[in-house]
Amino acid sequence: MENSQNHAHTPAESDGQNAHAPKAHADASTDSSVVPQITQKQAKRINAPARNMIISMLAMVAILIPVLWLMPQPDKNPYRPQVNLSQVAAESTQQAGFPVAVPQLEGWHYNYARWTGNTPDNIPYFKSGQVTSKNHFIELIQAKDTNPTWVAQQVDNAAKQGTESIGGMEWEVRSATSKKNNEKVYSYVAQVPYGDGETTTVILTGTADPAEFAQLADATVTYMKAPTMTTSPSASNTSNIS
Repeated sequence: MENSQNHAHTPAESDGQNAHAPKAHADASTDSSVVPQITQKQAKRINAPARNMIISMLAMVAILIPVLWLMPQPDKNPYRPQVNLSQVAAESTQQAGFPVAVPQLEGWHYNYARWTGNTPDNIPYFKSGQVTSKNHFIELIQAKDTNPTWVAQQVDNAAKQGTESIGGMEWEVRSATSKKNNEKVYSYVAQVPYGDGETTTVILTGTADPAEFAQLADATVTYMKAPTMTTSPSASNTSNIS
């Protein structure tokens, strides 16, 4: 009888144990799907370093902009030779026997001017170089009693492109490509009058644009009508006479 009672209770106990097993499995499954939540304070602490870095960068930029704005800009032409134009022009005029052309344009500056008297072809000439307001370069070459061969040599045998009327004068336009840097080099040639109908050959040559050549050509014609730098303003200085 005792054995019979014991056997009667065994299935019930076994069923009770099995009834708890699925619940434990379900709890384990629920725990594995839980995602930890970050509080608002924690999120602020995490984002604080990045936000502070951005604020610091913006502050640095705000400080640097006025400093950079106030810094002096580098001169595009840091070296600007001092040319005593009036002195050289007066002495060159005395040597040449005709007024040399030294027009002055606003925003332009001379970087050299000189008279060359001893030449193999016996054609002395005046030569100057100007930097334009656009930082281009034009040379002016002036001589008397020239010939076509001399002109061709001065412009490196540049081909004729046509003519332009500037300052009431007819200018022959030539062009060539520089052998040094492959830049386009233009030359404007004219017989510019002065005094009582006499003329000198004036050549303008360089890498400037046509508008700048027209400026200098017009200023040259105007200057030669009433030259001003023909008398030496000070003691003789022959450093630019050769």
